[in-house]
Amino acid sequence: MINPRCMLSRINIFKYNKKYLNTLVPWITQNNIIQHKIISADGCHIFTHDKKIVDFTSGLMVVNLGHNNKYIMDGIHKHLDTGISYVSSQFATDQREKLSERLIDITQYDKGKVFYTLGGADANETAIFIVHEYHKNFGSKKKTILSFKKSFHGGSTIASSLLSGDSRVDNKKKTYSLNLESIMENPSMHDGGIASLLQIKQLLKNDDIAAIIIEGSSGTAGVILYPDKYLEELEDICRQNNVLIICDEVMSGWGRTGEVFAYMKHKIKPDIITSAKGLTSGYAPLGVVIVKNNIVEIYNNKPFLHGLTYFAHPLSCTIANRCLDLYLENNREIIKNADLKGIYLNKLGNKLCDSTDIVYEYRNNGLLGCIELKIKNEKILKQISDDLLKNNIYCFRRYNYIYTAPPLTISLQLLEDTIDKIQTILQKY
Repeated sequence: MINPRCMLSRINIFKYNKKYLNTLVPWITQNNIIQHKIISADGCHIFTHDKKIVDFTSGLMVVNLGHNNKYIMDGIHKHLDTGISYVSSQFATDQREKLSERLIDITQYDKGKVFYTLGGADANETAIFIVHEYHKNFGSKKKTILSFKKSFHGGSTIASSLLSGDSRVDNKKKTYSLNLESIMENPSMHDGGIASLLQIKQLLKNDDIAAIIIEGSSGTAGVILYPDKYLEELEDICRQNNVLIICDEVMSGWGRTGEVFAYMKHKIKPDIITSAKGLTSGYAPLGVVIVKNNIVEIYNNKPFLHGLTYFAHPLSCTIANRCLDLYLENNREIIKNADLKGIYLNKLGNKLCDSTDIVYEYRNNGLLGCIELKIKNEKILKQISDDLLKNNIYCFRRYNYIYTAPPLTISLQLLEDTIDKIQTILQKY
């Protein structure tokens, strides 16, 4: 087999600074796009033809188990040997049923069911459909789904976009209109979330509210932390008003916060859980909607009129099971270690905050963190991102938020070294 690094060194077309003119790249203007070409990856690193870059946000908080994981790769090869490329949802596969059983066991949703999607956005849209079907089944006219003002639930479907309290979806909100409103006040650590709970309690007096959607742990909204007991009190308010709870664990799931799902750090039990990303550690697309028995049983005697071609793709389910093997082995050792690494990362982040003038605050939950900068000038912020890459560090940045979400497999030494480099770079501004 030809070594791709050797080949790339000889072929000029693969220069890492090549302009990509034929790809419509998400979230950015298309003029003069210059991107590094990634040619291989391993562990916590991604490689261009001449750079070894620390992937300090696991791509987009996806590659929880690291790149080129040999156990996952072995599962891919074994699946390919079966010759199964695709099967209709009218057939079952061992891998699909094994995965469903494990997801129900992890969440303790006895007699619940799992629906499969391609990712987080369509998982959230499916959850909305199920909520509406549930209320309609009992003759209720409840339709509105509420979410936090600062939140993100996907951008590839209309429903997930309108759920998100995020400026990236403003244009879609001007074009489309549904009973989806991002109007709940985010909790503040300063008052223990009291003002937020009071506002939400008022909102839920509206008889039209069918459900709220929350993130197990805030992600690209800025890692907004939940005060102690906040989610428990929010759940009580919802139960009192016959409002269902959808928990979006797309980014915060699969050990990212030191639990399988972030909501498990709180004494709550959502009605529906959505997840994706770390479920397959990015090795193939897959999203899931995990639904409690009392909701999904409405389909016992009527069809579930929702679906997609790549429902429970055999390869994706195989990869997800390999990932679950790793997450759950040795009494969830990798997840417990992620919790300990998160404590260490929090200390490093707070040290960075104290020693760097331009950092407003560092917020962290396990291995899901955010450096909020005082700087708002996009030109300077872009320069900071460029400086990070020049120093072989990739951190996803959105506005003045720089995220820290490395693979769960990262060593303490690499964690410390990377934060030290980020600190040195930020001290220049």
